[in-house]
Amino acid sequence: MKRSILIGIRCGLRVWLAYGVVEFVLTCVVPMLTRHDTILPGWQWRLIGLTFGVYALFAVVLGGVGGALLSWTGRRGREGLGMHHEVVAALALVVAFVANLIPAWPLTRSEDVSLALAVVLAAAFAGLLASIFSMKRVVLLANPWTLSLLLLTWPWVSREVMLGYPVTVKTTVSLVVMGLILGASVLWRHWRLRPSGTVGKQAVAAGTAMMLLLIAAGSGTTPAVHATQVAGPAERGKYNVVLITMDTVRADHLSVYGYERDTTPYLRDLAREATVYTRAIAASDMTLSSHASIFTGFYPSWHGAYVVPSEYPYGRPLPSHSLTLATVLRSNGYRTAAVAGNLAYLQPTLGVIKGFEFSDVHGPARLCSAHPTPYLREGARRVLSVVIDTNAFDALTLRAADINRRALEVLSGAGNAGPFFIFLNYMDSHMPYVPPAPFNDRFEGRDPHFRPYTDHTQLTDAVDYGRRHVNVRERNHLVSQYDGGIAYMDSEIGNLVARLRESGLYENTLIIITGDHGEAFGDRDIIQHTRGSAYQDQIHVPLLIKYPGQHEGRRSDELVSHVDLMPTILDLVGCTVPPGLQGRSLRLPRAEGSDAVYAEARAAGALSTSPRFRGVRRAMFVGSWKLISSTEGPPELYDLAADPGETRNLYSVDDPHAKAMADRLSAWVASAPKQVEAPGKLDKNSVEKLKSLGYAQ
Repeated sequence: MKRSILIGIRCGLRVWLAYGVVEFVLTCVVPMLTRHDTILPGWQWRLIGLTFGVYALFAVVLGGVGGALLSWTGRRGREGLGMHHEVVAALALVVAFVANLIPAWPLTRSEDVSLALAVVLAAAFAGLLASIFSMKRVVLLANPWTLSLLLLTWPWVSREVMLGYPVTVKTTVSLVVMGLILGASVLWRHWRLRPSGTVGKQAVAAGTAMMLLLIAAGSGTTPAVHATQVAGPAERGKYNVVLITMDTVRADHLSVYGYERDTTPYLRDLAREATVYTRAIAASDMTLSSHASIFTGFYPSWHGAYVVPSEYPYGRPLPSHSLTLATVLRSNGYRTAAVAGNLAYLQPTLGVIKGFEFSDVHGPARLCSAHPTPYLREGARRVLSVVIDTNAFDALTLRAADINRRALEVLSGAGNAGPFFIFLNYMDSHMPYVPPAPFNDRFEGRDPHFRPYTDHTQLTDAVDYGRRHVNVRERNHLVSQYDGGIAYMDSEIGNLVARLRESGLYENTLIIITGDHGEAFGDRDIIQHTRGSAYQDQIHVPLLIKYPGQHEGRRSDELVSHVDLMPTILDLVGCTVPPGLQGRSLRLPRAEGSDAVYAEARAAGALSTSPRFRGVRRAMFVGSWKLISSTEGPPELYDLAADPGETRNLYSVDDPHAKAMADRLSAWVASAPKQVEAPGKLDKNSVEKLKSLGYAQ
């Protein structure tokens, strides 16, 4: 029996680890080649290693049990080859595959096909063990590689490769691929049985091992998606510029702004020698439009990078003729680099990061799914969740530490080459909110049973379409993890600035830290962002500026906007500010008659045509007053000094003050240029990146 158990374990390891390799290649390696994803050093390799460890555990346990049963029943097969053991190991994998789908019921079409195929394979293997079928007819299907590819081909082709294609096309391609797999398996088996096949098998095994080693080595570094040469020599003596956007961060969740939770201890310390702007207003409630305003000095209706429901439901690219901050600084001798986590809206295709000498915008390998999935990785995760926190499986973007690692590589090469402008975009408070330990447990409210990506996606969909409200438990969980993400980013900003100090760059560097928009957690039945909301939880953002040589803290209560950042930077470093910008340098007083700040909000994707969210909402701020206009509803007027939560709409058609503000906002809207950019659509790869962050379905 001992020999039979050992053979069972060996066969089990072959089957389960072969499956793990096939799953890894299809879901991690192929996206690395097609979408510029990367397996991040440290935390992602650890998760993948733990997954393989669970597969090995299953192999040992199930293989050993199978070997014992075969010995007990007297069905040992041909001991030299252990064919019955191979079939038992294959059967165990198929049964686990079926069991893995049970928690995901009801299934989608591709999962239904996978389930049906798995049941057929299980019946074939059971029939062989019962001597109903011939060994020669079935054993081919028990080959670990053939079996794994057959199980995964249909859902992989349907969901990963041909998402969005007609069912008939996906079915045809899947059948063709499966036919090729079976054909290749027949040829392989015929070649393997030849005497000369041993050397060939060893060569193939060595080649496969070498390929995996090369992949592992290459995945430890961050690929440069776009890089070009600097035009002209760098000019010495100018201030360096570091611009950081904390994606999806609202101002009232930072302790430096008075939040009761200590989410930003480092920023609070930095504020002792920086300027905190308490009334900074985002240009938009979405990443694309806000960043375009930061980099052009214009509001969305002027720069054109916003949602157009009929043509660009996820956002129109920044027009190619736009003059950006990076372009201006680069033409003035600056080295320019961008390292961003928002691979959806900061991808080069959308034009916002145009002008950077070096840009690095990519995502981690995708280890989770919002939909039912047959991948056994989900089952392995459920096993691991018994002993460790597995929320990192749901991470969709680089962590702040990953961003810093690449940014520091860029900074280390700066040396004495002249001034630099580096833009960093952190995503750790973006849905699905998966801050690393210990930040995930720093604040009360976490629900350990809440699945960050799956449950959050389903909750968002239900709230968006009015099927339910966010309950207290869900809100507490979301806020606790959101705040944990802010605290984690705060610590990494501290690490980055510490490196600037160590390298002697701190005093001569302009450091700007802001948010691109906020986030909602169920108030007014709005959740997340890009819902076309112009309320404060969406557009009141943090803004801290550490001016070169500044050593005393200052707080400013003046109204400021994203459009002010480009002219402020150019003014400070001594570059000519392009004429006509809607922003102004924060070092200068406001010109007479320019006391208003604006914001625009448009829902993205399918929500742009939903009765709840369609249309454009614009906000105008003058003093403590805020007016919101909507193309689909009545106006709203709030006195934020007395009502910061925007609970009392003071708008009245008989109020002269309200009418004057409404007339002024209408005149501003009417002055916007007509966008003449030719209509079109984003390419498939760009849309896939939007889907990866939940912006597109």
